[in-house]
Amino acid sequence: MSDKRLILFLFVFSINIHLYAQNHYSRFESIDVQHYKFEIHLNDSTNQIEGIATISIKFLQARNDITLDLVGNSDESGMLVHSVKMDGYGLDFIQGNNKLEIHLNEKVQAGDEVSLTINYSGIPADGLVISENKYGQRTFFGDNWPDRAKNWLPCVDHPSDKATLEFLVYAPEHYEVVANGMHVEKKQLANNIEFTHWKENVPISTKLMVIGAADFAVGNEQEFQGIPVSSWVFEENEKQGFKNYKYGTEALEYFSELIGPYSYEKLAHVQSKTRYGGMENASCIFYHENTAISDRSQESLFAHEVAHQWFGNSVTEQNWHHVWLSEGFATYLTNVYMQHFYGDEQFKEGLKYDRERIIAYSKHNLAPIIDTTVTEYIRLLNTNSYQKAAWFLHMLREKLGDDVFFEGLQKYYHEYQNSTALTKDFQHTMEFVSGINLKKFFNQWLYTAGHPVLNYQWSKSENQINVVIKQIQSDFLYNFPIDIKLLYKNLNPEIKTYRINKRETSISIPVKDDVEALLLDPNTKLLFELD
Repeated sequence: MSDKRLILFLFVFSINIHLYAQNHYSRFESIDVQHYKFEIHLNDSTNQIEGIATISIKFLQARNDITLDLVGNSDESGMLVHSVKMDGYGLDFIQGNNKLEIHLNEKVQAGDEVSLTINYSGIPADGLVISENKYGQRTFFGDNWPDRAKNWLPCVDHPSDKATLEFLVYAPEHYEVVANGMHVEKKQLANNIEFTHWKENVPISTKLMVIGAADFAVGNEQEFQGIPVSSWVFEENEKQGFKNYKYGTEALEYFSELIGPYSYEKLAHVQSKTRYGGMENASCIFYHENTAISDRSQESLFAHEVAHQWFGNSVTEQNWHHVWLSEGFATYLTNVYMQHFYGDEQFKEGLKYDRERIIAYSKHNLAPIIDTTVTEYIRLLNTNSYQKAAWFLHMLREKLGDDVFFEGLQKYYHEYQNSTALTKDFQHTMEFVSGINLKKFFNQWLYTAGHPVLNYQWSKSENQINVVIKQIQSDFLYNFPIDIKLLYKNLNPEIKTYRINKRETSISIPVKDDVEALLLDPNTKLLFELD
């Protein structure tokens, strides 16, 4: 491609992205989905599904049209809409550009609610993964993150629009079917078909709306405060799978005490065909199929996915570019979980490992945690959103102290439970609880690419040592406290804290004895790179 053609392509691409954002913002302000009821028919002879979606929509502005997301039918895959009805009357509709545009017979006023029934069918190109597990058994698994639900469900496929939902699944009787929410009904029908009904009464985003159908064994059944907890593994993995999935209630109990009450009706841990190590679907976590047979402990993975039930699921990022509010929280709370159960040393080792990953990532991907230039949302699942965002929370905890930090997390969860939030909402909550203006702190760690890169030298003189610390990273100048540990020849070590906010900072430290060595950040409080 020539330079001129490349420039033209990038210009057109940027316009399309801008228009998409504008169109979603317009939809966000005009409609709010209240409830989805998805009737899904599965079979063993083809990958085609039959669907009936009943969608309740509240109008925030007067309109005579509705636009939903749905990948259209092509030669080999996609969904074909057969009819759209409201109150039994057919509506005109147009499918195109992965949208379903529905024209209402008359304008609906703000505050009114309508119910649409959409009859459709097709072979999912993605989203609902129809394949075989490692034992050659046919399986069906929803795998929607970030915006892949539209491949098999007509919906508003954006995290900002949360709704309650039901799945009514008709499948060959040998399958066990799991989905979001509480189990309502299961019954045998004619022709070896079994009907399973799950209902989620708590609003969730479409990225979390899933079904799983496989030849499951179900076990590890427990309860926590009346919430049923269970494990669903492939029949071939029953013994090892139940052993690996034994961490059913520990994280649930811990985060309920640390953050606040669990939002959902049940918690199922499910062996699946997800493309991720784990996918935190609300009340119905899907784990990669190898996790059930691995010789490694799955405890940290379970803690991470369970932490998501609070942050990512109940409190959901309103826009994908703020996914750190999901992944960074789950990553850091996993570290906090490990600290609680296994001690400070393991906690610090985890932070050091994450810090090394952040430094390595920055060498070839220098970008801020909140990177609005990313338009391919899967690329947001990166070291910045996970490990660096977790380090941001760790430094915020160090700045505010444990009591204020966790009080802030609890208040943030309480205020935005079963809703959506942006970074500014979290910032305002932490400022309210702490009484501290955190604008500069959030700006330098979330909206600025990179991290402090330091080198230091020190020398001895009579009754003191002289330390020179330089920030050698280009562009941004950071402002942070750093601990310096003095290792004396004859006395116990001493830790002193100093503010670094210049390119070069000279520090004179009075000493009590001969200093043999000096360490920066001995207790792993700061994200930095030592040159």
